[in-house]
Amino acid sequence: MADEEQYGKLGSKAIEIEAWALICTGNEPFSATRTERAMTGRPQAARSRNGCITCKIRRVKCDEQRPECNRCLSTGRTCDGYQDGSQSQSLVQKPCSLRIIQHIPPGRKIQPAVQVNVDEHRSLEFFHHYTLPGLGPEVSSYLLQATTSEPVIRSVAMAVGSVHRSFAFVSDEDTTFTLLHYNKAIRQLVTSPQSKSTVLLACILFFCCECLQGRYKTAIQHALSGLRILQQQQLLPPSSLERAPAAVSSLFHAVQSQVLEIEGMEGLDPESQPKLSPPASNANPLQAGLPLDVRDHQRIFRQLYYRFVQIDALIEAFESIPNDNSPAHIAHEQQLLAEWFRVRADLKTWMRDFDCQTIHAWQADPRTASLHADSIAILKAWKLLFSMYFRMNWPPSELAWDQFTPDFQSIVSLVSIVTGNNCINHVSAALNVASAPTTTRQDSRTPPRRSAPPPLLPTPPPPVPSQPIFTLSLGFLTPLYICATRCRDSTIRHHALRLLETCRRREGVWDSDLAARVARRIIAIEEQAAGVEPGIAVYRSANISLEARVRSSSPQFAEGRKATLRYVGGGSGPEVGLMEETIVW
Repeated sequence: MADEEQYGKLGSKAIEIEAWALICTGNEPFSATRTERAMTGRPQAARSRNGCITCKIRRVKCDEQRPECNRCLSTGRTCDGYQDGSQSQSLVQKPCSLRIIQHIPPGRKIQPAVQVNVDEHRSLEFFHHYTLPGLGPEVSSYLLQATTSEPVIRSVAMAVGSVHRSFAFVSDEDTTFTLLHYNKAIRQLVTSPQSKSTVLLACILFFCCECLQGRYKTAIQHALSGLRILQQQQLLPPSSLERAPAAVSSLFHAVQSQVLEIEGMEGLDPESQPKLSPPASNANPLQAGLPLDVRDHQRIFRQLYYRFVQIDALIEAFESIPNDNSPAHIAHEQQLLAEWFRVRADLKTWMRDFDCQTIHAWQADPRTASLHADSIAILKAWKLLFSMYFRMNWPPSELAWDQFTPDFQSIVSLVSIVTGNNCINHVSAALNVASAPTTTRQDSRTPPRRSAPPPLLPTPPPPVPSQPIFTLSLGFLTPLYICATRCRDSTIRHHALRLLETCRRREGVWDSDLAARVARRIIAIEEQAAGVEPGIAVYRSANISLEARVRSSSPQFAEGRKATLRYVGGGSGPEVGLMEETIVW
């Protein structure tokens, strides 16, 4: 207990140091951790020394209202009152040769620097301890600063902490508290001027709040607001201090990639749709001979994956434009193809480098490498997925996936390790089941043949209960969903489906439960069209004909907790075309 009290005091003291230093320097919440020397400037004209302590520290003009100045109250800050003349002179003229901004890791217990009630403190503590780690260390550092210095960020952080707590414990708590602080943050954004830095951080937290409540359409709208700001900042020089830090930009780009994965260009408005960047801005982030740790590989892969999804969407949009053989059309096509081959080459370079450095890390320091086993497994799953992409013509035919059954099995096994639901032995046993012809629809001109009943899928082990996870870090739901929908080996795809149904993860707008429902529907359509017993018969890729396969699926989020699933395939004949279904959760 004594240790906990001392720890709490240290945390509170560090927060005070950080808040004091931030106010002294007048920096935005995006200011990086640093040590800076204070330099003595030229003498300035005399000015009033009667302002409140808070305004003096912030170096802004005080209206000198007593007992609390209106300038502090109007911005949501606590006015620390006034000092006598001797104290004021000491405060203003005291030289400072070194100032240190100290950041507190997200895992520590936070003592708010402002007055909060019990519910607010509980929500902020949950936000700091559980929400921030899922946003990445750099973004968490910016948000940690902002919750102590920016009232609007503190308000929305309370809302996120409250709804994240309800999500983690699967409780139906009263949403009054969440709505109160959510709406309060909206009012603060509307009624008082905010920096672009604060607005971007607020967009991230509003996005998180809506994702945690399953309202993905609204979540995407918040993300698009941030993307529009980032698009405007692209016009600024790279060295401009007004540009968002790379970590914040990367987070918005990751969300944009998710929207393009799920909804395509239709999910983005024209202002937030990807634009083809000049080659100089898409330089390979890998530097030859430079050792990288797991976080470096995650960061580099996310940059490359963003470029891959971006150029794929741009090429798809370009192909929908009629070809007029004009010089401009031909030149644009050449630019797109050049970037397509550049990003493929950069991804292949990363894949080779990742393999070499991962093997070296396990050999040199297996204990440290084992601490990052989950992150390495997720990166390996993505690497396997791209190794499949690069061995197919693009865009791939549905039949082209059939050659990668071992790769699908490896991805599912890697995800099983991450989730703790490791059923590798179960999968291996299932794969050893003799491959027997399954019952398919017979041509009406061919008399039906009598055959033994198809073998049954092995009884799956009971699902391992898992704690719900929310994260914006690199996850595994995309590769796992592709395994469930593109692998036509019944054992592997149903194992992938079970993992989706039991892992209880939300990776931005990727929801494991929603992905599982869509995947289960696609599997059922294909099994029914192929004439096999849904979820019972063992079948291989050859048993699912091209006509029976869902060749295109496109979910579209609607307002509230609803999505529309459009797909093509799942049968043959004139009645087969674009089908549409509604999913509600």
